[in-house]
Amino acid sequence: MSIHASGVCPSDLIAFVADHFPERSVHPDEQIARSWYRSVMQHRLDPYGLGEKHVLTADELREHQHAHQDYLSIAGQGVTGLARRVVPAGFAVLLSDEHGVTLDTRLPLQYDAYTQAGLIVGACWDESTVGTNGIGTALASRQAMTIHHQEHFLISNFRLSCSVAPIYDAQNVLRGCLNATCLNSEGPKETQYLTLQLVVMYARMIENASFRQRYRDRMTLSVKSHDDISDLANEQLLALDEQGRVIGANHAAFVSYQHERRIDLLGSRIDQLLTAGVDELVSLSNGGARSLNLRTLQDDAPVGVSLRIPAVQPQTRARSAIANNGEHPDLQRLSGNDARLQDGVRRLRKVLDKDIPILITGETGTGKEAFARAIHQASARARGPYVALNCAAIPESLIESELFGYRGGSFTGANKKGMKGKLELANSGTLFLDEIGDMPAHLQTRLLRVLAEREIFPLGAETPVPLDVQVISATHQDLAQMIASKIFREDLFYRLSGMPLALPALRERSDRDALIDNLLSSHGPFRLSHAARQRLLDYPWPGNIRQLSNCLRYAAALAEDDRIDVDCLPAELQQSALLSATARVVEGNLASRLENDEARHLQTALREHRWNISAVAEAFGVARSTLYRKMKKYGIVQPNELF
Repeated sequence: MSIHASGVCPSDLIAFVADHFPERSVHPDEQIARSWYRSVMQHRLDPYGLGEKHVLTADELREHQHAHQDYLSIAGQGVTGLARRVVPAGFAVLLSDEHGVTLDTRLPLQYDAYTQAGLIVGACWDESTVGTNGIGTALASRQAMTIHHQEHFLISNFRLSCSVAPIYDAQNVLRGCLNATCLNSEGPKETQYLTLQLVVMYARMIENASFRQRYRDRMTLSVKSHDDISDLANEQLLALDEQGRVIGANHAAFVSYQHERRIDLLGSRIDQLLTAGVDELVSLSNGGARSLNLRTLQDDAPVGVSLRIPAVQPQTRARSAIANNGEHPDLQRLSGNDARLQDGVRRLRKVLDKDIPILITGETGTGKEAFARAIHQASARARGPYVALNCAAIPESLIESELFGYRGGSFTGANKKGMKGKLELANSGTLFLDEIGDMPAHLQTRLLRVLAEREIFPLGAETPVPLDVQVISATHQDLAQMIASKIFREDLFYRLSGMPLALPALRERSDRDALIDNLLSSHGPFRLSHAARQRLLDYPWPGNIRQLSNCLRYAAALAEDDRIDVDCLPAELQQSALLSATARVVEGNLASRLENDEARHLQTALREHRWNISAVAEAFGVARSTLYRKMKKYGIVQPNELF
């Protein structure tokens, strides 16, 4: 049998359970049988063993909870709400992260028995550690379930009955799970059905609260089927960008569209999902004041749609006007229609808010700073500060104080009040280190220590300042080559490149045509002549998108009657076309000249060797067949073959 349970057929699972667990009276369903199989074959656990208890130390737990602070603050309300209903009945409520580590608990008054069973904050319930259990198996199978008594893998956990539901974020990434566990409960597994429904309901509440918090400044939709209009677990929430594309959703929406309808939800336009576009939704709902009756495009199912428009946005604007209001473009807009960039953004969304440093690479002008801002705006830190430091634009003598700051009176000539450095200013937000390859060597060492210890010592400070920042770095340089040349620290590179994002040069992008139209639309309703468009598409763009944007701004200023022709384009595009044409002529002339020289040289050699083909071939170091081919190419014929 395969070592992975996912590849085991049901009949083999039945045989496996009969062979390895003959003494158990329970008949497990397929999900639990597969978990038992993983526990034995993959994790090499013994059901009669006590199971190695993994509990975080106080310092590890503090760091772990700090890393999940946003998740905890929102999910804690759901934990409290569920606890009010089930703790008086003898249940413990636990919240875990995506690795099965408990971050929060609510226990009954007689809590000793529960803590002895491992129902404590900091305990790890990953399936690889303790086998089949509520938290670990719900995370592994990504399903809500109850693990009752003998369905647990370890005999030491038989007294537990656990009802668990996974919790997902707005990018459909697993964040953890919610669990209600009772000890020594009597009765069959079916008695836990209502408990499981409560847990599922509060898990969905946590997901929806997290969604609304994250997209509080975005247009959002609530979509409910008319068949189960009051079912909270099936309410679909969608967040839209200015162009009406889906940038986030709750788990119910992902289940409905990705699992059932096989649609890639993120990036889809709302008019590809429902029978109305974003402008029509705004208009029909009277700015979000009433619910709408619409249908889905895939299966024509009737749904009720409620629209929420944040007060900071205009209620009814054409999308082009929204795009031109000076806001920074979001990740979806920056990725355009280029498959390589879209794939990078999909990966990027999965690491947002996971405390993973991001390194953006690409040529000058490819949009590294724009992507850094968009990452900040898409994250849970969007309301926090965004602080940028260009390591190449500040004199080396000033970078240290700019980055780390200093306290008042720490050196002669310093500001009496001191100065906060960029790192401290970025606390609770995002720090963007542009041109990180230009950071001096001694500061690379200090930055590495800061990232490792998560605290800074400003010059003249007596106590460290705790640091909570998302670090995004960018460079146009080849850091691998700099590391090989001992110019850039290899260990710092690995600290900064938790998630690499490579931006393609403009000449490599597959959506150049659409990108030109998108950038041009920000200047007005201009039209490009065919010749001007072709000139823009053919140009190599060494300055990338920054150069293209400046070029279009210049062309728009010279346009007559909103039409941009070749003569409106900057001089470098005119010269580029001229140089290309000249190069083609020169290249043709050169080839012709080389061919003439070769023919003349070959004919001279043949005469000198009295038309001895073997001797000439040997003199040139080529095969006779090659020499005959050259003679045929240039029309050279031996004298005795003329007649």
